Amino acid sequence: MKLNYKRTFLIGFAFLSISAFWQLYDGIVSLMLKNTFSFGDALTGFILALDNILAIFLLPLFGTLSDRTKTRFGKRMPYIVIGTAAAVVSMMFLPYADKTQNLTLFLVSLGVVLFAMSTYRSPAVALMPDLTPKPLRSKANAVINLMGAAGVGFALAMTALLVKSENGKADYTYVFASVAAVMVISIVVLVLTINENRLAAEMADELKDDAVDEEKADPGKKQKLPRDVFKSLVFLLSSVFLWFFAYNAVSSTYSRYISSVFGITDGGFAKSLLIGTVAAVVSYIPIGIFQAGWAEKRLY
Repeated sequence: MKLNYKRTFLIGFAFLSISAFWQLYDGIVSLMLKNTFSFGDALTGFILALDNILAIFLLPLFGTLSDRTKTRFGKRMPYIVIGTAAAVVSMMFLPYADKTQNLTLFLVSLGVVLFAMSTYRSPAVALMPDLTPKPLRSKANAVINLMGAAGVGFALAMTALLVKSENGKADYTYVFASVAAVMVISIVVLVLTINENRLAAEMADELKDDAVDEEKADPGKKQKLPRDVFKSLVFLLSSVFLWFFAYNAVSSTYSRYISSVFGITDGGFAKSLLIGTVAAVVSYIPIGIFQAGWAEKRLY
């Protein structure tokens, strides 16, 4: 059993588009709130945390809804396409609202964007496991993460290149347009190359024998996790929580910190983040390959 790298890379375009947007959101919306609308750090931090608050309720909701959805386009694709379309349209109102200093339009557009992104993040993340056999998901996850890093790198590069000041005020229109474009292109590529229903059916046929064996061994019986496994699960989930807790705290304040402490304006903050992202990707590749190979050996 071998991982279909081409298919996995194509599936990864969904995560690429998501990662590109959130990098733009953390870096630019923070500056908009502070510099244009004169929000304090506490209120700015609260608004930037709204996506995480919404995620607590909306990600499980739309993940469950997509689990139960059946269409000729698949169960995840409708959410990905509609969510991306709504996000792209509404996000383009943000630089306009910033330029015209229209706070009402800005907040309404931001609310729509956050809701739209929440509707398709769970379906997009679930697409890879849906179309990848269990023993290969570790390798596939490494590929998906690389695609996400590519999205982050693109957003940072565009921020560094396209954000320029006019009459003392930064114009974010072009960087938002570039990220919106890559989001649209990513989903178009995904839709044109990934037939969700067909691929899911093919994978089901390939694994039919294994599924029958598992059903004979344990026909739907629920079992309590062993103590050591449960302990490992708790530590794993705790580490993920703490990692994201720290990462989001830094990523949502980095652009404001750089401008306030070092006086770096426009999209200058993105240059240092881009260097860090490239370094992380380069170091991650051999580690990801090693981890995936180790996990595969353990499974077999």
